[in-house]
Amino acid sequence: MMKPNDHYNKGLLFLTYILISSDKEISDNELYYLHKMRVEEGMTDDTFAEYFKSLIGKSEEEIYQIGIDSLNFCSDELKDRAFSKLNQMALSDKVLSAKEVRFIFYAINLSHEKAESYHKKTKPRNMAA
Repeated sequence: MMKPNDHYNKGLLFLTYILISSDKEISDNELYYLHKMRVEEGMTDDTFAEYFKSLIGKSEEEIYQIGIDSLNFCSDELKDRAFSKLNQMALSDKVLSAKEVRFIFYAINLSHEKAESYHKKTKPRNMAA
């Protein structure tokens, strides 16, 4: 069973992978920021390698969905932190493409829609006495 921080790290890493590979070029600045982010988030080398190995053979859509699903196990605070880091990553190569902007906004909206849908389904009902 994954710990809450594992979901956050996996979601962040998977979505970061999609983001940095979206323009088909991974810059030195993006690699530096990826390393910096990994260290700041306390992700071990083994965990980082395990998550990256698990990307092999998966389509972009699968990776994206796993990333979103992983973040949906997280608090709103952790989701916001992840999307802030994705925004910083998008700006790290000094070129912010329309595809990167759409990706981040769509991911934010999808993540929050799923959370709202879940909260509506689990909202306590008034119980008659």
